[in-house]
Formats: sequence, structure tokens, C-alpha cells
Amino acid sequence: MARIVRTSSIPARNRVAFWTESVSEAFVSLECKAGAGHEDIQGELSVQSLASLDLARVRASAQAVHRTSANIRSSQEDFYLVGVQTQGSCVVTQAGRSAVIADGAFALYDTSRPYSLELTDRFEQLVLRLPRAAFETHLPGAEGLTAQAVIASPGAARILVNTVKMLADDIEFLTPAAALAVSHGLEHLIVAGLRGLTSDAADDSSTLRKEIIQRYIMDNLRDDSLSIANISQQLHLSPSSIHRSFALQGQTVMGWVWRQRLEGIRRELLAGSHKGTLSQLAYSWGFSDSAHFSRAFRRQYGQAPSSLQRPLT
Repeated sequence: MARIVRTSSIPARNRVAFWTESVSEAFVSLECKAGAGHEDIQGELSVQSLASLDLARVRASAQAVHRTSANIRSSQEDFYLVGVQTQGSCVVTQAGRSAVIADGAFALYDTSRPYSLELTDRFEQLVLRLPRAAFETHLPGAEGLTAQAVIASPGAARILVNTVKMLADDIEFLTPAAALAVSHGLEHLIVAGLRGLTSDAADDSSTLRKEIIQRYIMDNLRDDSLSIANISQQLHLSPSSIHRSFALQGQTVMGWVWRQRLEGIRRELLAGSHKGTLSQLAYSWGFSDSAHFSRAFRRQYGQAPSSLQRPLT
């Protein structure tokens, strides 16, 4: 019988803590934070056992989920998780890789190492929890395949996704012998789907990682503390993978940041929306030195920022 927990009966101020405790009990020790501007998490979690693995259905509001080094040190949990996205989307990040999973795609993540999930509002995800040692007998080197999207295209991946969806509804009707056979079949389908990952998928993952970094930068563009270290900490990516994502196109991370800031300042000057001094405008966009800002602006646009400034009235 499924174990079901819901936040609907929990006071709003206690929901995040209750949800964090519930998902940690179902999967592994985790940290959860409400997303999309919400102050709490609204969700439903049901978990059922299927012989050698567990299957959970998660329906909830937007959230960020982190498996931190501290979580790992405090527990002995050692599993692989397979997340099948059936509604909304999820960005999974681990070991310097990031993948967007949506529309029935799935991804593998390893609970023995830090990872993070960014889940959109009103998502549904079906999650399989498999013992690490047993799974690696079928797929040695599985840790190198985490945080890569496996698309539900014709073949093993689509069969897996459809099977998991049906199981989520009918698992309780299986006999113990049938449950064991189905669980073994699921493991083989997961292995087949992961083995289908190609170098093209790795290239797609690199592109998606850069998009994730750029989105974070744009959301925090005016923050003067924005740095490689800050991005690395917030997105759980190594500094080297962040640098590498931009270097592939002959760019530097902070060079890209400065160009976006300069373009934002230029737009404000052209629109005449800023009523203060140029120094104040530069500081509001994350520059700490007005002289450096002026030189950078002139190099970028071939004219001084003052030439675009409208007279104060």
C-alpha cells in the first residue's frame, strides 16, 4: 500500500519543514526551498515499494532541492535516483553537468555526491530509487551518466517511461513474484536508455548548462557580489565547468557579465529613465568604479556614456 503525505493539512509556516522531512524520508536526506516566489511548498508525495526498488509520485509547487555535502556526511544512504518528468520541467545538476528534463524525459542522479534540482511550478515527477551497488552490476560507471537527459524517443526510453506511468497507477495490484520481475525489467530498461546517450547529448547538456548559468546571471545582474565563486556556490557547479561553458565560444564569464551590464546601462540612458548621475547609474548595475565603467563603455560602444545622458530637469 502506498504511503501518502500531503501538505494541505499543515499550517503554511510549517510546510517547507514538513515537506523537507517527508521527501528526505522517502528518498535521501535533502534540503528543500520554495520557488517561483512562493513562501511555502504545496505538495503530495506517495511512495510504494516494488521488490528491489521504490517508486514515488511527487506532485508539488515550484521548489529547489539540494543534496549537500553535509547531507551526505550525516547519512549512509547510497542510491541512484531516476527522475521521470511527467508534468512541468526540472533542471538537474550534478558533477558539473546540467540537464533539463521535461515531457517524459528522465535523468539519473547519484545520492553519494551533491546534486540539485530546480522544479517548475505545479510539476509531477515519478522517481525510482535503486540501491547503488546492485545497479552498478548492470551498468558499471553509471556515475558518469548522471545529470544527462534521456529523451522518451522510440525505443527503451519510451518503454521505460510508459511502464513507470502505468506502474504508478497499478503497482498495488501486482503479486510479489510479478513485482520482482517488473523491478528487474525496469532496471534493464533504465540501463538501455542510459547506454543510448551519445556525444550529441553531451553537447546538448553543455549548451543547457551555459543557458542555466546565463539565466542565473541575468536574474542577479545588478548584484555587485556576483562572481564565479558566487555562481558556483548557488548553482552547485564547479568553477572550472562554469569557465569551460563560456570558453567553448571564446568568451569569459565575467566578460559576458560586464557586456550585459553595459547594455543595460545603455538602454536606460537611451530611454532617459535614469534621473541621477552616471556614477549612481554605474553603481546600480554592479560597477564599483565609475572610471572603469566609463572606459569599458567607450570601448564597447565607441562613445562616452555622457554623450547619451539626457540633461537633468
